[in-house]
Amino acid sequence: MTRIFSALCTLLLISVFTPSTTHADPLVITGGTLTIEGPVGGPDFILSGNNFFVTGSGGDRGAVALQPGCGPCLSGRLISVHAFFSGSSLGGGSVTVDGMSFFGGYSGTFTLTGPLIEVPFSLSNLTITTPFTFVGNLNVCPDSCVVRPSVFSFSMIGGGTATFDLIFSGVNSQGVPIFNFRNVTYNFEVPEPTSILLLGAGLTALSTAIRRRRRRGEL
Repeated sequence: MTRIFSALCTLLLISVFTPSTTHADPLVITGGTLTIEGPVGGPDFILSGNNFFVTGSGGDRGAVALQPGCGPCLSGRLISVHAFFSGSSLGGGSVTVDGMSFFGGYSGTFTLTGPLIEVPFSLSNLTITTPFTFVGNLNVCPDSCVVRPSVFSFSMIGGGTATFDLIFSGVNSQGVPIFNFRNVTYNFEVPEPTSILLLGAGLTALSTAIRRRRRRGEL
């Protein structure tokens, strides 16, 4: 009887502290940053918007195009600020949504995309900026999401300007400058209404595709 009561209490707590994402719009990020340092660094982020605030760190490398792409890269090469993080790549941190706060480990996905950029000719370090868009979902678990299920889940959309630094390391035998990746910071800004609609449509399509795959797997 005690076990049944404890299980019911756990289910009640989960239902109370887990925001429903089935009938709520994605949270729109209007400020904050996501930073990646060095060739093997993971994401450190502070994201904020209307009635929500998220911090995270301690994740692993994930898939950041600039890390292997400019390790090293040559002047004239096309590179991308695309980055993708999932599972333990997101690390953990604290979340506050609509006045409710939670701290724990993260799972989910972060996808950051932007146009291809040509590395300009330079004989010194470079700082380059480019626009980006963001789509993600985040699950918060009491400890690690590998050990315990999530009790807090929501989706986010946003965008802004990515700034990345490349370190000049010399020239090759043809005199072409060579650069190495130092860091990239995704600076989130208040998105335009059209951008919000496009991001929301993309997120909806992604969610539909995931549900269809899950259904096929259950058949």
